[in-house]
Amino acid sequence: MERKEILIKGKNTDSQLLFSAFETLIQNTKDMMFVKDTNLVYVAASMPFVRLVGKNSPEEIVGYTDLEVFEDLDLAQRYIADDRKLMEKRQNLVDYIEPIPDDNGQARYGSTSKYILTDEKGEMIGLLGISRDITRDYIARKHYQQELNYLFELPEDTYAVSYVDVDSWRIISQRRQLIENNTLQSCFSVERLCEAAVDSIVDKNCKAADFYRNFTPERLRGIYASGRSDMSFTYQRNLGDNHVRWVQNAIRFLIDADNGHLCAMLTAKDIDAKKQEEKRILEAAQRDRMTMLYNRATTMENISKILVDDANKNHVLFMVDIDNFKDLNDTMGHIVGDEFLIDIAKELQRCFRKSDVVGRIGGDEFFALMRNVADINEAKNKAQELLLAIQKVCLDYPQVGISGSIGISLYPEDGKTLNDLYAQADSALYEAKHKGKNQFVFSSL
Repeated sequence: MERKEILIKGKNTDSQLLFSAFETLIQNTKDMMFVKDTNLVYVAASMPFVRLVGKNSPEEIVGYTDLEVFEDLDLAQRYIADDRKLMEKRQNLVDYIEPIPDDNGQARYGSTSKYILTDEKGEMIGLLGISRDITRDYIARKHYQQELNYLFELPEDTYAVSYVDVDSWRIISQRRQLIENNTLQSCFSVERLCEAAVDSIVDKNCKAADFYRNFTPERLRGIYASGRSDMSFTYQRNLGDNHVRWVQNAIRFLIDADNGHLCAMLTAKDIDAKKQEEKRILEAAQRDRMTMLYNRATTMENISKILVDDANKNHVLFMVDIDNFKDLNDTMGHIVGDEFLIDIAKELQRCFRKSDVVGRIGGDEFFALMRNVADINEAKNKAQELLLAIQKVCLDYPQVGISGSIGISLYPEDGKTLNDLYAQADSALYEAKHKGKNQFVFSSL
């Protein structure tokens, strides 16, 4: 072992004796010990530490950094970040619980102390680390806190859990697993964890994005001091390759039983299937079961909302009624009549944009709101397109003389509320039928 500056470098007998004693200690101790220089390069290591990292001799460690020694690069980066923080602050770390390399996939923990090494002039020359495996005792002490079970055996629906020490501002542990071949990014620092979260959140204005943008020790202490022991956010997260899924983040505050530090456990659960089912149920409640257009209540609600949200824009309301539809039912039966309405609904849906509102408001009556219309010619062209689409469907039923009449009202010329537009479109529809049906009429033209 090369004699670099480890504790004290000097020529006097006391210094040489001290170095010899340290060399004997590190060669015979049962503790996991190591020494790093100021560049975080290993200059000494005990055999228990050598075995911990899966090596056979100190020579495989001395002269290398954590990135070269540890197979788990995330863990190596975490160690480097922690050591740099200690050296920047010139602050010792005493009896701190932190993760050590897993044993066949099982989480392990060590009680670690790290000391800043200086020479006789007080100049920093390195770092001494001493760690003991306390996994069994640690788990036993934490057993009453069921939340910490996430650290050792993640539930099937949980992407990841991160255990953050708020007081020392470090990630103590992070566990991940695949769900639908996706998981969350592993992070070696709290700052990187927050950056990754914000980057992957779809809606940058949601509460979750704001929470992670302002994720600081002061804010977390403030939340805990206010009496809240937990909180949660539901949002959509991009897990890579534009694979977006619904995620629920839960944050639980705990007081570490070993050092009394305030800690936060962050869990990320996959709730995509649940959200998709909720969406399906909601959409089913909003749809007309036969035509799958919006039902009357949802149609009216959506149109009313547009008239409020886009009050400064021009919109056009189309009211469609099928001429002689009763004759079709009476002649060919209700099954055929239903098929005809389904075909009409498909044509209506095709004629309008996704941003427009198309719904069935009665037996053979339909509404369509064309929003944000540039000028009256755009409305006239749409009316002609819609009439031709209805005529095309009616041609498939030559046995009965059916057609479509359309009444049209304009916002804001014909009214600024849905009731006013409804009344004007209904009046125009009546005129279209009175003129001979199979045509469209604008209320104000």
